[in-house]
Amino acid sequence: MSENNHHRLGALGILAAGICFGTTGTSQTLLAKGISPLAVASTRLFIGALTLLLISRFTTKLRSIRFPRRDLWISGVGIAIYQLSFFSSVKLTGVPIATLTALGSAPIFTGLVAYALVREKPTRVWFFATILTTIGIALLNAHHSEKGFNFFGVFLALVAGLGFAFFNVASRRALNAGIEPTRLAAGVFTLAAILVFPFCFVAGTHWMVTAKGAGLILWLGIFTTGLGYTLYAYGLKRVHSSTASTLVLAEPATATLLAVVVLGDTLSANSWLGIAVVIAGLLFLAIRG
Repeated sequence: MSENNHHRLGALGILAAGICFGTTGTSQTLLAKGISPLAVASTRLFIGALTLLLISRFTTKLRSIRFPRRDLWISGVGIAIYQLSFFSSVKLTGVPIATLTALGSAPIFTGLVAYALVREKPTRVWFFATILTTIGIALLNAHHSEKGFNFFGVFLALVAGLGFAFFNVASRRALNAGIEPTRLAAGVFTLAAILVFPFCFVAGTHWMVTAKGAGLILWLGIFTTGLGYTLYAYGLKRVHSSTASTLVLAEPATATLLAVVVLGDTLSANSWLGIAVVIAGLLFLAIRG
């Protein structure tokens, strides 16, 4: 397989993962009313970790390469921070602002973290695509500015973006060391699930056995986590971490569209233009990156 095709397949994997991730906030809003976001996030991690362990069991060859302990801990803590902060931010600010702020800040944080940890310099293509997608995100957020911001919610979204950046960079370093993608995802999410497990019970257990509660955690655990992060790890092995962080902006674009179609949010002309600009930036990066 040529290097260009290798990179394009990786880019497509990241884009598909972003679409999976983009359903998370809408699912939470529809099915988790009155449930602590910490409980939702933690239970999602637990079910997601079990799913990824099963996927890894049947798709990963037995290998002697050990998961670098430092990268495992950085990735696991990053994912734990991302999950708890993101779900709390969705509860406080709504789907579009939480998703756009968390994933919109991730490319910037990833560039900084990648340079700090592995001295990886972002490419000019990444720089241009990130500027383009950031402009699109600003246009999308302009629609919500008249309603005011929940500053703590926005802060949590930024913390989520930082946590995702640490996961992004450390995971790619582990992949470069020879860890298989599905084994990496299973290891990282298992550690993260252990770290946040006590939060599973902050809202009790009764909601888990209701139709909505069970449907929510199965969807979030199997589809958005198991499938989503398998695709993400597959793509992350084939593209730069900074490039992956920009491509995964497919998530806020998907989340915003779902907020309009499913939740009944209304978007201005500027917001629709923002979606188009984000998609243009993603396509540019996927083709040229």
